[in-house]
Amino acid sequence: MKRKNSFGQIVITVMFIYSAILCHFHASELLENEKTLMAVMFWFFGLTAILGAFRFKIANLIYIYRFKKNKDR
Repeated sequence: MKRKNSFGQIVITVMFIYSAILCHFHASELLENEKTLMAVMFWFFGLTAILGAFRFKIANLIYIYRFKKNKDR
């Protein structure tokens, strides 16, 4: 499962990482203002953005797992 990296995929991956960084700094600011629930929500949003950035690596791991599982049968 080899994927060709296009310029669009690279840009979107960089934007996912950038939005995760922004979410982290905004959550830190909210935590200083004692808005804990909002801070936790923004950290969750940042986590999902990081997972979005690694979407192809995650898909590759799932593909390898499923291939090995089917090969063992």
